[in-house]
Amino acid sequence: MAAPKWSERPRSHRFAVVGAFIGMGIAAYVAFMYAFESATIVRWAIMTTGLLGGGGAGIGVAKLTEKR
Repeated sequence: MAAPKWSERPRSHRFAVVGAFIGMGIAAYVAFMYAFESATIVRWAIMTTGLLGGGGAGIGVAKLTEKR
Protein backbone atom coordinates (compact mmCIF):
# COMPACT_ATOMS: atom_id res chain seq x y z
CA MET A 1 0.00 0.00 0.00
CA ALA A 2 1.46 3.32 -1.06
CA ALA A 3 1.65 6.31 1.23
CA PRO A 4 -0.83 9.12 0.50
CA LYS A 5 0.33 12.11 -1.49
CA TRP A 6 1.57 15.12 0.44
CA SER A 7 -1.48 17.17 -0.54
CA GLU A 8 -3.85 14.39 0.59
CA ARG A 9 -2.47 14.27 4.13
CA PRO A 10 -4.33 16.14 6.89
CA ARG A 11 -3.17 19.71 7.37
CA SER A 12 -2.00 19.11 10.95
CA HIS A 13 0.21 16.20 9.81
CA ARG A 14 1.87 18.32 7.15
CA PHE A 15 2.55 21.13 9.61
CA ALA A 16 3.91 18.61 12.14
CA VAL A 17 6.38 17.21 9.62
CA VAL A 18 7.62 20.66 8.62
CA GLY A 19 7.84 21.70 12.27
CA ALA A 20 9.80 18.57 13.14
CA PHE A 21 12.35 19.32 10.41
CA ILE A 22 12.74 22.89 11.64
CA GLY A 23 13.02 21.72 15.25
CA MET A 24 15.64 19.14 14.34
CA GLY A 25 17.64 21.78 12.47
CA ILE A 26 17.67 24.05 15.51
CA ALA A 27 18.47 21.12 17.82
CA ALA A 28 21.34 19.99 15.58
CA TYR A 29 22.89 23.45 15.79
CA VAL A 30 22.50 23.51 19.58
CA ALA A 31 23.89 19.98 19.95
CA PHE A 32 26.97 20.69 17.87
CA MET A 33 27.69 24.14 19.28
CA TYR A 34 27.04 23.58 22.98
CA ALA A 35 27.12 19.82 23.60
CA PHE A 36 29.87 18.63 21.27
CA GLU A 37 32.05 17.37 24.14
CA SER A 38 29.11 15.97 26.12
CA ALA A 39 27.97 12.38 26.38
CA THR A 40 25.99 10.85 23.54
CA ILE A 41 22.85 10.68 25.66
CA VAL A 42 22.90 14.47 26.10
CA ARG A 43 23.08 15.07 22.35
CA TRP A 44 20.38 12.44 21.83
CA ALA A 45 18.14 14.21 24.37
CA ILE A 46 18.67 17.55 22.64
CA MET A 47 17.79 16.09 19.24
CA THR A 48 14.73 14.30 20.63
CA THR A 49 13.53 17.51 22.24
CA GLY A 50 13.92 19.30 18.91
CA LEU A 51 11.99 16.61 17.06
CA LEU A 52 9.09 16.44 19.51
CA GLY A 53 9.02 20.16 20.23
CA GLY A 54 9.06 21.06 16.54
CA GLY A 55 6.35 18.54 15.73
CA GLY A 56 4.19 19.82 18.56
CA ALA A 57 4.77 23.41 17.51
CA GLY A 58 3.77 22.51 13.94
CA ILE A 59 0.51 20.99 15.12
CA GLY A 60 -0.11 24.05 17.28
CA VAL A 61 0.45 26.41 14.36
CA ALA A 62 -1.91 24.32 12.21
CA LYS A 63 -4.64 24.57 14.84
CA LEU A 64 -4.13 28.31 15.34
CA THR A 65 -4.28 29.10 11.62
CA GLU A 66 -7.14 26.81 10.59
CA LYS A 67 -10.18 28.29 8.92
CA ARG A 68 -13.24 28.47 11.12
